Formats: sequence, C-alpha cells, structure tokens
Amino acid sequence: MLGPQQPLYVMHANGIDGRTPTIDNMTDLVRAYVEEIQKARPAGSVLIGGMGDGSLAAIEIARELQNNERHVGPVILVDPPTAPGKEPVPNELSREAERQMYERVRQNLTLYASLAENDLPFDARDRQQLHRAALAGVASMLAFGRYVPTPFPGSAQLILCAKAAADFFHPQMPWHKLLSGPRMVHILPWDQAALFRGGREHVAQGLKFLLEEASTLENVSERQEFDAPRIEQMAQRIEGLVSGRAR
Repeated sequence: MLGPQQPLYVMHANGIDGRTPTIDNMTDLVRAYVEEIQKARPAGSVLIGGMGDGSLAAIEIARELQNNERHVGPVILVDPPTAPGKEPVPNELSREAERQMYERVRQNLTLYASLAENDLPFDARDRQQLHRAALAGVASMLAFGRYVPTPFPGSAQLILCAKAAADFFHPQMPWHKLLSGPRMVHILPWDQAALFRGGREHVAQGLKFLLEEASTLENVSERQEFDAPRIEQMAQRIEGLVSGRAR
C-alpha cells in the first residue's frame, strides 16, 4: 500500500528472537534502535514511528537522531498511551508483579500469533521461542513504564482511536506539554482492541496519508495555539461524537 518509493523498516523488541539481549531501560533501548537505523539507512532523511507504548521510544529515537544532526521528518505515533509517565513502574517489583506482567505479555503474544496477518519474528508454537519473546516484551514494558517523558519540540503526526481522542485533546492530559511542535491528528472509529484487528487496513491507509502529508507539516513555521477553554470545548465535542451524543 505504501509503494516501492517508501520503504518501511520494522524493529521489534530487543531479544524477541533470542539473538540479542533484552533491554529494560529507555536509554539503552533508544541507543540500540538508533544503531539499527544507522545500519539500515546510514544517510538521508528518515521518518520514525511507534505503536502504543512504542510511541514513547519513537519520540526519543527521533530526538537522538536529530541531536546527531540527522534530518528526521514528523514522528508518527499510532495509538500512544493516554497519560505517559503518570504512574511510573517502580525499580523494584515483587515476584508476583513480575509473574503477572510476564503472563500478560505471553497471552498478548499468543493472541496476536493466532491472527492470520501476524508478522511475529518467531514461531509462537515453540514454547521456548514464546518464552524468550515474552521476556523481551516484559523488558520493554519495564523500559516504557519507568520512563518519564520530556517535551518534544519537533513535529508529530498521530493516529488515534476515537475513544482515546477525547482524552488526548483534554487540556489536563500530558500530551499538550509533551508535543510542543506542529501536530496533525488522524482519528479512526475503533477502540484500541479493534484498531489493530478489524481496522488494520485503515491504520495502513491513515499511515499512508500521514506520510504524504509529512512535508506539509514540516513547513508549518507557526503552530496555531489553542487556549484551555477552546481545547476543553473540542474535547467535549469529540467525546460526544464518540459516544453518539454529538453536541
């Protein structure tokens, strides 16, 4: 759908295939991803994107590349967490908490592996491979959960599910301070679960649209500022549309 002129590189959690060690902190995680990007695309402009909690890593990867004087287009965030950094994961977890996190990741991987269109880099039917992948997922969750985001001044494009849009636009939510540069938001009519199942094709269409519009957003020199009352009004309107009670 993206076409031959727009190559797409996918990076999975470190250690998911057992070839590299797992990483449980954002600093080392970003460093590893930047090294992968430099190997795959040593020169030229790049666009960085992330899904879910991976959106947080995408922001830091883009920041690191920019600090290294690499030209980075708008960072693309697909279904980012609503309130990142509000409840950080403690450095020390109980065995029960670790077990619950492991089981959650393992169940999610098993569920995703059951989908015909899954692109997992391991065989989920192999218990050892599934175990390694779950450990990698837990490590990534710890990295994201312990990370406290800081404002990103670059441009950003977002794909949000409809139910999350109202929270995203709410003036008391952190994204208004975290994304201080130009923003473009694409809202899809699904909840988080359906977004990457029945709505996968539409996510791809939204991604294609954002890529085509990336240059437009980069050329924005002055971002339109919304005062708190207007943002609150926008949030209420979106919430009404989502719930079927359009105001």
